[in-house]
Amino acid sequence: MVVRPNYATNIETARAIGCAITYIDLEFEKGWQPDITGIEKAIQSNTKYISITHPHNPTGIVLSRDSLDAIIRIAEQKNIHVLVDETYRDLCFNVPYPLAASLSRNAISVSSVSKAYGLPGLRLGWLVTRDEKLMEIFLAAKEQIFITNSVLDEEVTFQFLKEKESHWKMIKQHIGVNYSILEKWIANEYRLEWVKPGGGVVCFPRIKNADRFSTQKFYDLLLNKYGTLAGPGHWFEMPDHYMRIGYAWPKTDELVKGLEGISKALDESRPE
Repeated sequence: MVVRPNYATNIETARAIGCAITYIDLEFEKGWQPDITGIEKAIQSNTKYISITHPHNPTGIVLSRDSLDAIIRIAEQKNIHVLVDETYRDLCFNVPYPLAASLSRNAISVSSVSKAYGLPGLRLGWLVTRDEKLMEIFLAAKEQIFITNSVLDEEVTFQFLKEKESHWKMIKQHIGVNYSILEKWIANEYRLEWVKPGGGVVCFPRIKNADRFSTQKFYDLLLNKYGTLAGPGHWFEMPDHYMRIGYAWPKTDELVKGLEGISKALDESRPE
């Protein structure tokens, strides 16, 4: 069972190994929050796990602690697992919630240094579970995929994490400045609407009155004329009048230029 929209690999990995997937479709009008009752009703006799991202990618929405506990409780009652992609956990705007795996043997936490720490080139991540038998299975699977990580990548990551707090101050300051710019821009961009994110570094606004715009023309202009890339909705199995905007990686002046590009592309993308 997979929450949708979702980061693409959280859907495609299950497909690639031939799993039957039940989708829990999130809705803009409901603040992208999952329907807990709907999740419980959708579980079938062959359901193995519930896959969520938290903070959510692409919307940046953060679950309430009550909702997270409720999903875990359902998993315990049904004797299945909750797979929680927590790549952005350290970037919650408020105090981060507890590591999901610490809350139950039925919860599995996965994360990496790619997103919150800005180190995607190192290709290092981790999985946490309190289920010893399941951990043995994961270790066996890892050994079949690759025997060992790059020791150079591990050393660079280790040295970074030793000084994490000093790096962290700079990272959060940069994200805070960029988020303020994004929030002000979208408040004045009358053609877009969003659900404000509660964490992470992405958001998922949509074009209002989408039938008045050509989304194909919009994305073509945005990339080829204005040098800006936004993630079109179909990357996340949503219509293309939704778009994911990331606001951490660009330098602040690049973000401003990219947001201006989105506005200009909207100006020019009405059907002829």
